[in-house]
Amino acid sequence: MVNLTINGKQVAVEKDATIYDAAKACGIKIPILCHDKKLHPFGGCRMCLVEVEQMKGRLIPACTTPVTEGMIVQTTTDEIVKARKLVLELLLLKHPIDCPVCDAAGDCDLQNLTYEYKVNMNRFVDEKFNHEIDYENPLIERDMNRCIHCGKCARICDEIVSYGAYTFINRGIEAKMGTEFDGPLNCEFCGSCVSVCPVGALNSRPFKFKARWWALQKTKSVCSYCGTGCQLTLGSKDGKVLTTIYDENQGFHNGQLCTRGRFGYQFVNSDKRLTTPLVRKNGKLQEATWEEALAEVTSRLSAGKSDPASVAALATPRLTNEELFLLEKVFRGTIGTDNIDHSAGFAHEALTKGAVASFGVAASPSEIADIQKSNLLLVVKSDAYETHPVIGFEINLGVKRKGVAIRIVSDKKGKLTRLPGAKTTVHTPGSEVALFNALCKSVIDQGLVAEGVAGLDALKAAVADATAEKAGVTAEEIAAVAKDYATAEKALIILPIGLGYPGHNAALASAAANLAILTGKIGKEGSGLLIMGEKNNSQGAVDMGIYPKGTGLAASAIIDGCANGNVKTLFVAGENPVVSYPNRKKVEKALENVEFMVVADLFLTETAALADVVLPACSFAEKNGTFTSLGRRVQNVRKAIPAVGLAKTDFEILNALSQALGGARYNNQGEVFTEIAATVPAYKGLSQAGLKDEGAVYPVAVAAKLVPVQAKTAAPAAGKLAMVTGSALYHCGTMSRFGEGPMYVCPDAYAELNVADASALKIAEGDQVTVTSATGAVQVAAKVGKRVPQGVVFSPYHFGEGSVNTITDGAEVTYVTVAKK
Repeated sequence: MVNLTINGKQVAVEKDATIYDAAKACGIKIPILCHDKKLHPFGGCRMCLVEVEQMKGRLIPACTTPVTEGMIVQTTTDEIVKARKLVLELLLLKHPIDCPVCDAAGDCDLQNLTYEYKVNMNRFVDEKFNHEIDYENPLIERDMNRCIHCGKCARICDEIVSYGAYTFINRGIEAKMGTEFDGPLNCEFCGSCVSVCPVGALNSRPFKFKARWWALQKTKSVCSYCGTGCQLTLGSKDGKVLTTIYDENQGFHNGQLCTRGRFGYQFVNSDKRLTTPLVRKNGKLQEATWEEALAEVTSRLSAGKSDPASVAALATPRLTNEELFLLEKVFRGTIGTDNIDHSAGFAHEALTKGAVASFGVAASPSEIADIQKSNLLLVVKSDAYETHPVIGFEINLGVKRKGVAIRIVSDKKGKLTRLPGAKTTVHTPGSEVALFNALCKSVIDQGLVAEGVAGLDALKAAVADATAEKAGVTAEEIAAVAKDYATAEKALIILPIGLGYPGHNAALASAAANLAILTGKIGKEGSGLLIMGEKNNSQGAVDMGIYPKGTGLAASAIIDGCANGNVKTLFVAGENPVVSYPNRKKVEKALENVEFMVVADLFLTETAALADVVLPACSFAEKNGTFTSLGRRVQNVRKAIPAVGLAKTDFEILNALSQALGGARYNNQGEVFTEIAATVPAYKGLSQAGLKDEGAVYPVAVAAKLVPVQAKTAAPAAGKLAMVTGSALYHCGTMSRFGEGPMYVCPDAYAELNVADASALKIAEGDQVTVTSATGAVQVAAKVGKRVPQGVVFSPYHFGEGSVNTITDGAEVTYVTVAKK
């Protein structure tokens, strides 16, 4: 520690702290415009000038000057105040005084400091800039006339997002924050630059002219898109969520959000929201009262109690833990059916079966914090950045700032491939299990097995015939990855799972776990296996038991049961199987065949349109509860706005049904959490009040065990391309289609082809193409590039039109033909 004195106060800080850090630690405010705690110190704005007794004769920037033992610092002398006023005058020389129409007014650091330092006149005169304002993209407005050259936009885009969309151009008085060739902004539109801009140079266009900052009600909550568990602050007014508010001190991610979290919240305010219950009469869904709708549902579920096997429930892992726990109690407890799933039958067996078999718990043994504590990351598919973008930011930081090595095994290249030192092994689509078996065999052959690993002989036998060729890679590549992984002191495997990733199932989880266990990479920080659930509460859904146990039907079997008449009553809470489950025609026919289907949802989705009763449900912004992130962090979700129309929370809906069916009744969702803490072992000792703002990571007791798995091989189809599915950066599931931001940037389905394949098929970027498989055909736009290897086509699964699940059947790879329309 280093001891110094600031304004007469004694303070001790870490030796790598700056004067700014030390002042902040003892409660002394130093003004700053170019500083953000996530970014490297810059020292560009000069507002943080201070006086150091040992450096008499000049003022120095506090944000870039390291502390030294015995340093004596003054932060507010007359000379310092005079210097800061001069800095403000110079900044205002070119800055337009258009605060009345600037969206940053009230949240502008320059405005606030000008007021604080009483700079009500300027000794200098010059012409203002007249830069053309960039309105080219729908999400971010760039008005460089207001820019003060703090560089925060360029630094966060480079250091955190790793995109590099901004750069300084020109020099001196003509200096400007520009883009590539000084053209319109063309990036991922994550909005990180907007969040840190201290003035109104960068604005969120969806928020423009919606409200003044001081008029917003601020509510801390948790993002409802992917499983990362990013905390956010919702800014609401007049019953609508208008924006998200940046807070560098919020969450493990220091307030950083991706494009979905920052620009995808408009679905809450969508005029397409369901506002009243609907009941099918004479073949059409018609408005009804809650009493009428719930009576219909209660009557049907009550009759199902005498034949529980004929009843099934599908729930989205976007519900809160309390709602999922109550759903499980109603259907498994009160009605007696075990036919409960949350798409786990398609997408989450890595947790419900794989993790249980290999670790003894249905959860990852690792946490998000392990990413930056590791020496080497082994990422399965390079799409970790697209599926869970803020995890991508964590990986960037680990690689760039802490020297974490990164190895990627994937069926295509991606953004992580471009990180410093990254090595990508591109394998045959669908051969992930074969690849991990080959890695295990190579570790054994190279004599890199950790001491005392139990079950080694059985694994040796299981992987005896594993070869690199079965995964479509070379023996040298496998040997190199195996050696790098095994010899790293700490190594972490990152595995995404979800509806867009068929094949990322129990077998793959165990195959990956085998590599970790074999090399001793379990049970210590910075190591292990991080299984990344797709939705915001995928882990919570597993924790609450929303998957079949015993003889119950999984999601795919429930669809089959609807088709063959064994399932007569289906309750769907927030799931949209028509679009998100494989083989759309099969799913549609099954749901049309089921005798009675009730759907609780925010929107009249493709699935809800087939229902007999539709119940309008609340969004995450309209309710309290908890979500559990992929890193096992349980966090509070807080109500920001009243329910839209007559919508009810899923807790209210299920609580009413529970009481009507003779089950439990709760006074509020908090009572349910108390019961969760009493009955779900991992949640023992937790309380909603105790979670506070930070949440709590529940512990797991891992019993690691090698579980040999056999790799399936998918024979290539002559003359066809191997189609793989996944997530687009801007979307998550099917809900993001109702957010204006994601749809501005990525409104339609597409098929991504390699340039060589596209050339051979005479297909150009943007052409409409027909993609045909054994189960059907879809027409989508073509994207052409080098990310996808030759012989492979990639398509995201989120869209209702051009629905890729029309042509998939749940197999790891779908072989297709692609032709220009």
